[in-house]
Amino acid sequence: MMKILLFSDSHGNINNMLKAIKKHKNVNTIIHLGDMVKDIREIENRFNDINIEYVKGNNDWTHNISDYKMIELESKKIYITHGHRYSVKFQYERICGIGHSLNADAVFFGHTHQPEEFFSDNILFLNPGSIAGGRYASRATYCLIEIKDGEILTRFESIKF
Repeated sequence: MMKILLFSDSHGNINNMLKAIKKHKNVNTIIHLGDMVKDIREIENRFNDINIEYVKGNNDWTHNISDYKMIELESKKIYITHGHRYSVKFQYERICGIGHSLNADAVFFGHTHQPEEFFSDNILFLNPGSIAGGRYASRATYCLIEIKDGEILTRFESIKF
């Protein structure tokens, strides 16, 4: 079994990520979906014993980090992206199209600051919302994921302000 913390849109709020990591001990992997890469790099410096994956978002100006990445965890192909290149604030057709064309088991994206989970042709599409909260979100949210017996299990969590 693998435990994953999924974050997006931290926007400088490292403390909320630290609270989630403290709450969920024994996670194997942390995934950050962009907006702000510098935040997840700080987490990476503090927790070098945890596998950390990340992509850049529309507010990340780093040129040497990709907008997207295909990762494999427990034999599951997971496409991670911030989502801004797929216009996820307006429609999901493009993000669903990339998930289908890559034959992914799951697509994780952020950008909207709203937690959401849906399926399209047996592909899981998952947005953890914003770990920073504020702006477009009424609370700070993230997702706890377990891959167990070939199944991806998800649970949205929130940080109280």
